[in-house]
Amino acid sequence: MPEIKVGLECHCYLNMASTRQKLFCECAIDSNAASNTNICPICTGQPGNKPMLPNKEAVDKILAVALMLNCKINHSLIFQRKHYSWPDLPNGYQKTMSGSYSVPVGENGNFLGIGIREVHLEEDPAKWDPLTGCVDYNRSGFPLIEIVTEPDFRNTTEVREWLKKLITTLGYIAAVDEDAGIKSDVNVSIAPKYRRVEIKNVNSFKSIIAAIEYEVKRQEEETKAGNEIAHETRAWSDEEGITIKMRSKETAADYMFIPDPDLPIIEAHEDYIKEIEKTLPEKPHEKIEKYIKQHKIDKEDATVIASDILLAELFEKTIKTIDPILAGRWIRRELLRVLNYNKKELKDIMLDEVHFIELLDMAQKKEITDETAKKILEQLITKPFSPKEYVKKEGLAAVSGEHELKKFCEEAIKENPKAVEDYKAGEEKSFNFIVGQVMRKSKGKAAPDVVNKILKEILD
Repeated sequence: MPEIKVGLECHCYLNMASTRQKLFCECAIDSNAASNTNICPICTGQPGNKPMLPNKEAVDKILAVALMLNCKINHSLIFQRKHYSWPDLPNGYQKTMSGSYSVPVGENGNFLGIGIREVHLEEDPAKWDPLTGCVDYNRSGFPLIEIVTEPDFRNTTEVREWLKKLITTLGYIAAVDEDAGIKSDVNVSIAPKYRRVEIKNVNSFKSIIAAIEYEVKRQEEETKAGNEIAHETRAWSDEEGITIKMRSKETAADYMFIPDPDLPIIEAHEDYIKEIEKTLPEKPHEKIEKYIKQHKIDKEDATVIASDILLAELFEKTIKTIDPILAGRWIRRELLRVLNYNKKELKDIMLDEVHFIELLDMAQKKEITDETAKKILEQLITKPFSPKEYVKKEGLAAVSGEHELKKFCEEAIKENPKAVEDYKAGEEKSFNFIVGQVMRKSKGKAAPDVVNKILKEILD
């Protein structure tokens, strides 16, 4: 593969969890609503309509996103009118903070080694079906964020991993609607001339990677044939797995950007920015590094735990009293096992962290066996209760007294002479079978390490 440069223009819907309203009107955001039911004169561009002031929740969240991506924040934010004639644009222009005279919310950032050229806010157009000609204005006016990177990616692996980490990071501040996914315009160029080609509206991680790989191959073949790479805009076809020329690349002048006279400049004062900054969490990659260095957690465990801020918060509360390695193992393996089995996420259940810590404390002190703890955890995600009281009530405390365990071991040996004979002949799995028989006799309450010790002493 030749040397390549790739830049992304990522578009995500803001998660308007508090207001559930559009950017410039009070119409509801509901992706499941019947067509053209959440509309008004503003978001359908009726003559004489005027936009309301921008939704403050959207402004707060775009500032938070820019700060999480280490951008320089601009204090005076201006909405532009981006003109183009398209059926999904009721006013004939899009209200955006991008363009010739724009001041993006954030610029000159850096996220995990990739430069962030700018982060800005804009409204979404309506949904147009070119086959039927129908337009659904429910989506018109949804708040969109755009994150524009520098062309710093050098291969598709970098793109894939960076996008995953971007979504995880934005999830920490609940900034984007994860159910709506991510769209991206992808800019691809190859050595030696690096003539930039833009691929518009690629709608999934898989498609982004496929579009880059195809476009690199196409440009390489054009170059080998002696053809000049055109500076153009192309579309990606998922069905055919190819890019298709749409038009020659537009310039900013083609859109006739002008400041929107109906919208005032938004002043983002330093105190306002600092208040938002105070609410921001530690970034996922910072948590991973801390978990590995400070708490000696396995990298894979640390990465999984840091992938969800609720898991990370549970881990950090748990390790105040529980060994971090044990806590990491139980969260990464057992808690996620139970959640996956029940097709749930941590946010969907009522797990009381006090009860979870209480459970791990008993497991850590070997007051209960791991098997007992696992069964209790399976119940804890459905209803809150004290594991300590439950163990006492049900008589589930671990059996660790050597006298009682020795009795179980001797019975298991006497009842399974063939397994004993096989073990003495060198078959290790026969020993595990005998251990299992002891565990059955103790109803799963025997301490496995003590059982192993006693059986070894008797058999060897």
